Parts: sequence; C-alpha cells; structure tokens
Amino acid sequence: MGTLRWDQSYSVNIAELDLQHERLFRTVAELESALTNGSADTLINEILEKVVAHTIDHFATEEALMQEHGFPGFAAHCSEHNMLSQKLTQFNLSHMAGRPDIPAALLDFLQTWLREHIVKSDKQYGEFLSARGAF
Repeated sequence: MGTLRWDQSYSVNIAELDLQHERLFRTVAELESALTNGSADTLINEILEKVVAHTIDHFATEEALMQEHGFPGFAAHCSEHNMLSQKLTQFNLSHMAGRPDIPAALLDFLQTWLREHIVKSDKQYGEFLSARGAF
C-alpha cells in the first residue's frame, strides 16, 4: 500500500475534525517511518497508544457533533467507530502476545481504514454538518 499523507481530498470541511484527522495521519506516518528505519519494534507501544488516544478523542468530538445536529447516519457511523476500537484492541493483544508482524499489519490496516472511512463515511457527515452551519 502506498504512503498515506493528508491532503485536502480528505477534508470534511469541519476544521476541528480535519485537524484531528491530520494528527491521525501523522501518527500513521510515524509508524511507516519506524518500519522503514527498523525501529518499529521499539516504537510500536507508543504508536498504538497514540492511535488509541487520538481515536478516543476524535470519535467523541465527531459523535457529539453528529448528535447535536441530528445526523441520520449516527448509529451506523458509531458502529464503524466501535469496529475500529475492537480492531485496535486485537492489534494490541496480538502485539502483547509477541507477534512480530503487528507493526506492518497495523500500518496496512490503518492506511486502508483511514482512506475508506474518511472518504466514504466521514464525507457524508461533513456535508450534512456543513449544511447545518457546523464548521
């Protein structure tokens, strides 16, 4: 999978959420860099912690805005968030069990998930919230 970098094509036109997405992209770039320079095994705990912290913060912000504005896809979107949280828990447990492939597998998963989730799901609430004055 190619390098994942933030650009305007990922914008949901809600400044706070875009900044949070950018932070997630930077963390994924850290993981990619660590894999490239051979330090992934020593940095994986820190990176997993960052991803979990960023997603908890981001999901809370996103979900609060969706509820506040009555986004009709709220339940389905929350379900996607729950799926990611469960998957991150699985990655963490697999890493703690000593699986050496976790950094590369996590990178692949996060790149795919972010691309698909933002472009397909987040863009939907972005349009909805923007039309209701959220920015």
